[in-house]
Amino acid sequence: MSLIRLNNISKKYGKQVVLSNFNLEVEKGEFIGIKGESGKGKSTLLNIIGLLEDCEGNIFFEEKCISSNDTKKVQKLLRNRIGYLFQNFALIDDLSVYDNLKIVLKKSSKKEKMILIQQALEKVGLKDVINKKIYQLSGGEQQRVSVARLILQESDIILADEPTGSLDRKNALIIIKLLEKFHSEGKTIIMVSHDENLFKNCSRIINL
Repeated sequence: MSLIRLNNISKKYGKQVVLSNFNLEVEKGEFIGIKGESGKGKSTLLNIIGLLEDCEGNIFFEEKCISSNDTKKVQKLLRNRIGYLFQNFALIDDLSVYDNLKIVLKKSSKKEKMILIQQALEKVGLKDVINKKIYQLSGGEQQRVSVARLILQESDIILADEPTGSLDRKNALIIIKLLEKFHSEGKTIIMVSHDENLFKNCSRIINL
């Protein structure tokens, strides 16, 4: 049984066709890399898989058809199963790093949240930013905060859109190793990237 199945997915913006009758099956524990030139629909495909954009065709999770219009099912999947590493980080600029990250730790006490968040930040090479506002951080630091959020979410499906796009080589390697660790833990990863180093550990590569 496939974890995710896309059946005849089509998407267009106005008259521009981005995806046409696209099919994909993703097995549990796969690490899939998506390549392609700009404008070929890589990020759009990731958004469709993550139920963030509507489309023509059908999306199945564990063989159950999911509609982006089915708000309750979508919210449950996004909350409990899917972790998204956005290209634009999806952080709230005027909140602190702590306040951005505590959102995904609903059942933990305040003390536990502080410990877990600090541990996650240390794993991405950020030790002293927990009380800083997001707007005070560089793009690379913000990207690593969003990876720390993934660590805290403990999602079994990770969608990563250019996960090393704003990072220098040293910090990109930290993220590469974390993605490898996620995969070794049995998580399913679907990743869009232009960084060839990220594709070395993929179990499958899709060219759009």
